[in-house]
Amino acid sequence: GVWNHNALIVATQRKMIDLMLAAAGIDVDFATDGREAVEAWQVNDYDAVLMDMEMPVMSGLKAVREIRQLEGGFHLGHTPILFLSGNQSADQIDQGYEAGGDGHLSKPFTSTALIGALDSVLRAANRTGPAEIRLAL
Repeated sequence: GVWNHNALIVATQRKMIDLMLAAAGIDVDFATDGREAVEAWQVNDYDAVLMDMEMPVMSGLKAVREIRQLEGGFHLGHTPILFLSGNQSADQIDQGYEAGGDGHLSKPFTSTALIGALDSVLRAANRTGPAEIRLAL
């Protein structure tokens, strides 16, 4: 693998995403809905989260808002979150950023696009994440 990361995937096309990320040497855990995603995030230390906006039980947007609230409330580091959606509307992309997402990838996507998008949210978080800021003080 290019880099050794572990990611939480909250999506419906699990098999495809798993194959794409496994090829890049990324260990993945899967959650089947937004509620499960928040629970998995609370007990594991993920390098990144891939969150499908359209998830059952709790939407991806709501799950990300909850994760960001928990990070703020417990002074935790910023987990890079990449939204996935079948919708390319500017509105939906904006909603993702407002909820606390770091990037957006529209379906369908190639393995190269997925790795590239994941890489860019990881880089952005490493440059400006709260952990960096804390270390700099």
